[in-house]
Amino acid sequence: MPAAPTFPAAVPAVDPGIEPRFRALMKQIKAHAAYNTAIGETLGGEGAEQSGPDMATVQPGITAKTMGNTVLVGLDWGGHRAFPDLCEIEVDRGGGTGFALLAYDTTRGYTDTAPFPAKPVKWTCRAIYPVGDHAVGQWSNPVSLTVGG
Repeated sequence: MPAAPTFPAAVPAVDPGIEPRFRALMKQIKAHAAYNTAIGETLGGEGAEQSGPDMATVQPGITAKTMGNTVLVGLDWGGHRAFPDLCEIEVDRGGGTGFALLAYDTTRGYTDTAPFPAKPVKWTCRAIYPVGDHAVGQWSNPVSLTVGG
């Protein structure tokens, strides 16, 4: 009968927050006068240069749904979160005035708490990325939902 194998002891768990601690350490190492790119590559702190998306063609993804007496506007940054400053959301509340600014948002979604009308009305939302003081890219595909009533 063969002998049972002897397995190594389990690897000890890493304390929570290892990534922020590693990033802080790399920042400290990179600030040192003797730092060079070879050191950073050896430590895994240097990576390929990231180029941003073509800002003329980026387009946010947007969803909208009602939850109770609010409208939840969901944003999909499409993997480009590091490049635009924020997302501008507009809403057309169906009163014939067209789109108006709803919010500037930096998260994955926004809650519109405007009161619902007494009669059912179609609200339409859209979004675009501003960079600096100018909108870039394309407006999102508009999403509509009926609220009120």
